[in-house]
Amino acid sequence: MKYFLRSLLYTVIITSVLYFVFSVYYMIKSGNEAIENGTESALLATIAYSILLGLSGTYTAAFLQRIIPGKNKMPKRFLIYVLITQIIAPVIVFITTGFFQVFIYKKSFATFVSEIYWVNYIMPTVIAMLIGGGFYTFAMYMERKNAQLEKQKQIAGEATAQLETLKNQIDPHFLFNSLNVLIGLIEENPKNAIAYTQSLSRIYRYILEQKDHSLVPISDELDFAKNYIALLKLRFEDAIQVEIDAEEVTDDMKTIPLALQLLLENCIQHNKISDEQPLLIRIFVQNGELNVENNLQPKPQQESSTKIGLNNIRERYHIIGSKNIEVVQSNDNFRVALPIL
Repeated sequence: MKYFLRSLLYTVIITSVLYFVFSVYYMIKSGNEAIENGTESALLATIAYSILLGLSGTYTAAFLQRIIPGKNKMPKRFLIYVLITQIIAPVIVFITTGFFQVFIYKKSFATFVSEIYWVNYIMPTVIAMLIGGGFYTFAMYMERKNAQLEKQKQIAGEATAQLETLKNQIDPHFLFNSLNVLIGLIEENPKNAIAYTQSLSRIYRYILEQKDHSLVPISDELDFAKNYIALLKLRFEDAIQVEIDAEEVTDDMKTIPLALQLLLENCIQHNKISDEQPLLIRIFVQNGELNVENNLQPKPQQESSTKIGLNNIRERYHIIGSKNIEVVQSNDNFRVALPIL
């Protein structure tokens, strides 16, 4: 029923347009007096032609959609629609015209048949095919547009799933490294190990809070970095020196959550740290980038690594902002630059 009413609505709209065109043409050709005498019958005929041709075209298209389904079959359906319309449209015009001539104007059926001029059937048939072609063209446009939207949704869905996977890596990665630090701290300084465990719970709360966010203010990351550095100092004390320059940081500057924590872990994991060879870390904003730089003093034997840190940051930046991080290494320094989002 809904489909029929929607089809009827379309035909009424088309009827209004056709009647307007017909009236203008009739006025130019026959004058106002002829319009006054023929308006009622012309209106009824136009409504009848339009509704019947419109409904037949609609249901023909629906029938073809059922028997020849598939998005790539639309050109074939349209070609068959044109061929069918060349048969159906003249038949509808013949029946409708015959009804008006015989039952409205009281002509005999023989007279009506004798006055048939097949040239008069060409225009309604062409109009029906043009209307159908317009609907099919619009349908093809919408189908292509919807296909593009579906493709974009699929890409976005895959990116979201990938991003969630990357974000979920952070929890076990942080826990793995923190437990390694805690084990070492228990052996070296049990008293600091207790303070480390207490601080660790506070820091882990921040990690859980930011887990569902794609972006966070850099100011929040810097505050977290300060707490995390204080945590590291419980173990390394003066063997780690960190300088944070936040003068250029503004409220609208953002980065991905826990980026600084991952980079600080990267510094700890890959460099020798001792009172004789302290690790010097500098965090600063420059040229639209958040930089983490440390003096390079690689460990002779690398500890087992999950290889998550830089790869995680690199992939999340690519998904969220389609931007690349910059890694610069010299003989003395190692620096990672994160684009500000």
